[in-house]
Amino acid sequence: MGVREGRSPRRTRPPRAEGARARPTPPMKTASPLLALTAVLAVSGCSASDAPCITPPSIGGNTSVSPPAYEVDSSATLHVSPFQTFACRDDTRASQLPDSVTAQVFDPENTELPVEVSLSGGGSSAILRFTPRMAGRHHVLVAFAPVGSVQQFGAYVARPWRGSNSSITLPLPRCTQLDRTARGTWLCDGVALREPNAKAVRFSTSTVAPDVAISGNVVWVVGEGRVRRFVDTGTDLELTGSLLLSQSLPAIQSRLATENELLVLDARSLHRFTFTDTGVLAAAGATPWPSGATVPFGIDSVTGLLVRVAEDRLMVVQMERAPDSRACPFQLGPDGVYTAAPEPCQPLPGLPVGYAEGTVWTRVGDPFQAPFGQTLHLWKARKGALVEQGTLALDAPVQGVLSPLRAGFIIPDVQLGSYPGAFSVMPVEPTLPGPLGLERLPGTSSLAQELRTVSPRFYWEGDNRPTNGSTVIFERPAG
Repeated sequence: MGVREGRSPRRTRPPRAEGARARPTPPMKTASPLLALTAVLAVSGCSASDAPCITPPSIGGNTSVSPPAYEVDSSATLHVSPFQTFACRDDTRASQLPDSVTAQVFDPENTELPVEVSLSGGGSSAILRFTPRMAGRHHVLVAFAPVGSVQQFGAYVARPWRGSNSSITLPLPRCTQLDRTARGTWLCDGVALREPNAKAVRFSTSTVAPDVAISGNVVWVVGEGRVRRFVDTGTDLELTGSLLLSQSLPAIQSRLATENELLVLDARSLHRFTFTDTGVLAAAGATPWPSGATVPFGIDSVTGLLVRVAEDRLMVVQMERAPDSRACPFQLGPDGVYTAAPEPCQPLPGLPVGYAEGTVWTRVGDPFQAPFGQTLHLWKARKGALVEQGTLALDAPVQGVLSPLRAGFIIPDVQLGSYPGAFSVMPVEPTLPGPLGLERLPGTSSLAQELRTVSPRFYWEGDNRPTNGSTVIFERPAG
């Protein structure tokens, strides 16, 4: 494949047990999943006084904060130990154990599931068995008596990966920016490949990769002081337009592309480029932004994200001050330039951790804040604004949800544990506003976050070795 230059011619909830923590609204529905658990554990130790002391409970047979995983539609078995109380006097420890236990499990729609529960080990552990039927956060409540207290924790159920089970490997260091044209040409950090083993075609002569955006078979390339538009003909990438810029764009933060329009947000301005019916690539204008101070966010410290909320209306998602963000509207004017709309910016709780076409994900809270360290919020474009569509509570201490955002659309990757057998999930949008579902991700969940990426079209991972590096890609289903 070559780059050929030519003419220029998108449920009753039971009453809360005394001493139990308040339960959050549990999240959502889907089908056929896997399960992981988290719980808030107490500290232990005996003092020199006669005061009783407590040993921490465990879940899944150990005190790990990254519990095991279970498949759905087969019995899930949980081992939960009580809070044990000891009388600490005369250098002896007289253990007090429960002699009965009850348990309840609620799915994301707050429907109580059948559960079997029994004590084992003379009261040192409870064994729960139940079968989750839908994806999302399940709420588990275990009550020991007369001692042992009440425990509440979340169980996370994920449907299986719905994308391709076979992977494609590109012989390139792990791509930061990855996409593919409708006719099948891969674009990885400014390098084009018709097939994985085909000759690579580079869009830049410098060591800095250009910024690339794809819409159908149209490829927009920004770099080296110019904007170029290519069309994938099936055999070549044909240059259909090129525009020399008066100065290079500083640090691109975000971009949106259609076949005939490219919007670029850099550190200072919002730019619009168009490709006319007569085959001319032109700069339609630039709008200064932001109007005040901004706080960088994301792993790669971006300052703004472009989200289209209507055909002629954009929002720039930004942070003026932590911990919350806001979405500021821009309207397309009759002169073909986007300008700041008169409406005030829309407040959004939390830190932006993902975005896609007409979609924004934010994260509220801290991963190590008990009992619910983080909550994911999904926002969707509706009538020119962003409306909340779903939420997911993540019990502490699920790994902090952070994402690299500068390269383009990305869906949050939630890593439920780092122990052998742990897995990662992506949140799934509900059909109606409510709790979010979950879907298991393929690949190697133990990889560091910076080596794993989920976009609306692909999941990919790899290594960053400059020589003999590779990128492994799993395709997601369309829509």
